[in-house]
Amino acid sequence: MIAPAPVSLPRLWFGLFGAPAAWALQLIANYAIVAHACYPATVPLAHPVIASAHGLAIAISFACLLVAVSALLAARGSVRQTSDVGRSTPADTRDARPGRTHFMAVAGLIVSVLFTFAVLMSSLPLFARPACG
Repeated sequence: MIAPAPVSLPRLWFGLFGAPAAWALQLIANYAIVAHACYPATVPLAHPVIASAHGLAIAISFACLLVAVSALLAARGSVRQTSDVGRSTPADTRDARPGRTHFMAVAGLIVSVLFTFAVLMSSLPLFARPACG
């Protein structure tokens, strides 16, 4: 039996934390940009002070969605790559603890699906209503 190639540790970590980090970055950056553009002083504005604030928020959301989808694909690839490891004998693998690697890959897949959905849902208000609405 040919041993499956081991999954790299950076790929596992990216699959686990890439999408949550993208969502956090999207939330923090878009909140800072839109909040300052629409509420720079004590009175809220009808239109943003910075004309490109809405476009910048959309660009940040799109970039974060790309990172989250990349993390999802990395986690999915890790799950596929480690799915046969648990059924092989320890002599056939280079990983001393194949179950741990597979668990981390599956956890990354679950987390990436949830946070990719969160990034997508956080992006929808940018298209549904005006910037300072």
